[in-house]
Amino acid sequence: MRTDSEHEHSTRVAHHRHQNSARTAAVLVAVLFSIGPAAHFAHPANVRSAELSGPATDVPFDGSNVAHEIAIEMVTPGNEGLKLSAKLVEDGGVIDRPISWKIGTSEGEQIFSGDVPVADIRVPPGDYAVDIHYGAAHFARGLTLLEGNRLSVSFVLNVGGIRILPRVQGIGLPASPSHSRVYALSGLRKGELITQSEIPGEILRVPAGDYRVESRFDAGNAVAVADVKVKPGIMSAVEIDHAAGLARLAFVGAPSADVAWNVADDKGEALASFEGLSADIVLKPGTYTASASAGGEVLTAKFDIGAGESRDIILGN
Repeated sequence: MRTDSEHEHSTRVAHHRHQNSARTAAVLVAVLFSIGPAAHFAHPANVRSAELSGPATDVPFDGSNVAHEIAIEMVTPGNEGLKLSAKLVEDGGVIDRPISWKIGTSEGEQIFSGDVPVADIRVPPGDYAVDIHYGAAHFARGLTLLEGNRLSVSFVLNVGGIRILPRVQGIGLPASPSHSRVYALSGLRKGELITQSEIPGEILRVPAGDYRVESRFDAGNAVAVADVKVKPGIMSAVEIDHAAGLARLAFVGAPSADVAWNVADDKGEALASFEGLSADIVLKPGTYTASASAGGEVLTAKFDIGAGESRDIILGN
């Protein structure tokens, strides 16, 4: 995250922000403006005007916050081109991680597609559609390249990051796989699933906004929820402590392929089924029954578990 100016914060750690004011010196003109209707602007006599046209499309949150830094360089006819890059925030550095770019003509023909930090291509004068994917953020924009121009555009995406760390209260990160989902609480996609991860600590890049994080462990019935506000250029570490316990199930005396497990709550509702000699299951406080079937015999164990408690449940023949 350090390479593209995203920095970390959490509910326990203060926010930090890195500013990078480097500017490209080899350009004739640079203009910063907010996204909106077609924009025209004047330049010296030896530089023709450029245009970014049409509103942003499929912008998950407030597209009016997306800005551009425009630079136009005079070139000889036949050497026109586009150089497209992006920033997380207006005063940040250019993102040097892969960005998914798609560039097409006004007729719908795709002329470039790639996952690179900077899309630098030679194209003839004309109208083009630019589609940008960065993590869960998606933006689209139209632009016009005029004869004798090389147009450099740096898009300001207003994107931040979320790093989700699911834990069991008093125990930490168990071996049981987890699944985290991120839902929007604001913007045009309010209530929708924005992104998800099965890797604890994975950094999820999302547009700035308010989100709800839902964390579950694949084996068991524990669920934890946390709300987070994501700011542009800042990575938020969300540490979710599940008020749950950890049951370590193990079977002795049979090959792993011959053991089938089932875990149910005190109402008899099945919570988990798996095969093998052992498994870790994250359970909310309560009473449970574990059963293991091996060699035609079914063994069971009833047990209680509390928040922050780790219990070994061993069955065998």
